[in-house]
Amino acid sequence: MNEYNTENLQTEIMELRSDNGYLYAGLPKFKALFGRDSIISALQLLSYDPGIAVSTIRALAALQGKKIEKSSGEFPGKIIHEYYDSEPAFLQRKKAIPWLTRDPSYFSVDSTPLFLILSAKVIPVCDPKEKGEFIRSYISAIKFIIDYGISDTFLGYEKAVIGGGIQSQSWRDGIGDILDRLKSPVYTIGVQGYVYEALSEAESILRNSPDYIDEELIQKVREASFRIRENIVENFWIEDTSYFALATDGDGVAERSITSDPGHLLLSGILSRKYEEAVVERLFETDMITDFGIRSLSTLNQGFDEKAYQRGSIWPQDNWLIAMGLKERGYSARYKDLRGRLLYAYEKLGKMPEYFGVKKNGAIMEMSELRIRPCYPQAWSTGAILSLIENTG
Repeated sequence: MNEYNTENLQTEIMELRSDNGYLYAGLPKFKALFGRDSIISALQLLSYDPGIAVSTIRALAALQGKKIEKSSGEFPGKIIHEYYDSEPAFLQRKKAIPWLTRDPSYFSVDSTPLFLILSAKVIPVCDPKEKGEFIRSYISAIKFIIDYGISDTFLGYEKAVIGGGIQSQSWRDGIGDILDRLKSPVYTIGVQGYVYEALSEAESILRNSPDYIDEELIQKVREASFRIRENIVENFWIEDTSYFALATDGDGVAERSITSDPGHLLLSGILSRKYEEAVVERLFETDMITDFGIRSLSTLNQGFDEKAYQRGSIWPQDNWLIAMGLKERGYSARYKDLRGRLLYAYEKLGKMPEYFGVKKNGAIMEMSELRIRPCYPQAWSTGAILSLIENTG
């Protein structure tokens, strides 16, 4: 895998791999199956070990929602946010999150569209013995998005009762994040890209599964995909910043902060070239880009804190999604630039933790300097580096 020594990265994957083959999100705090984390790490490692993706789909399908239970965020077809298969790991985590129960939690807005994206890559090549089961789970996830998830046009979430679940249900789910001030329902920008990508691929998957063709569902998928693409600029674009809002809420209030999240739209192909280029250029301005990657929040924001969990720190998985979008959409020079910065961070730190900080003066920070100590190893951070090493551009 070219000039980089990946032995330590491969060891981390082995440490994170569960007995059932999927990857735990991170050690020591997140020794659990996380919908979002486990799916993204499986996507990162598809060519490294496709068995991880198959095991991840199998495990998530087994826990797929069957009923409406608002106390846990469960709905039919919805993919979990979090599940601990180990009693000791669960009890340890519950010390920090008193509302956590032994049953799966479904407080995630993006796990289900990400599940569809991963499934679309696995179903065409999976073992025929499992294909029927995977297709049924795939269809159930689509029906959740169409029947329960999308409100008019976009996929959003209802914030959980305070003290009874997660308030911010995108990848920015840390307490005190800038999303906390929005009212339900909340529609985050990156998630709309995931949904558009998932629905855009769905017709092909369904038509190649003759036993499961449902013309009415296919038509609903087409219509939902079209509405998202046609309305995303009108609902999220902020003219005076020439950039996309992080999110909008039930009152029509936009969270205008300059963040990395619009970069997640690139991979989906939802944007016209004009808006793609605007996003790319903004991400590489000096208040966002560092020698080690793209910040999660602009240094110009009054809430910026390079030590905070998701208010200015750098997240490898966030940067990986942006990098893959740059590569997919033909921004080759930008891809190579961002790839080089992340690999430089890996070299400087000697590892790739859950997240890291870069001071305003450009210096990379030690893990001990951050407000919340990052997990290490973390599946989607290790996966990001392995993927970037492989994908030279």
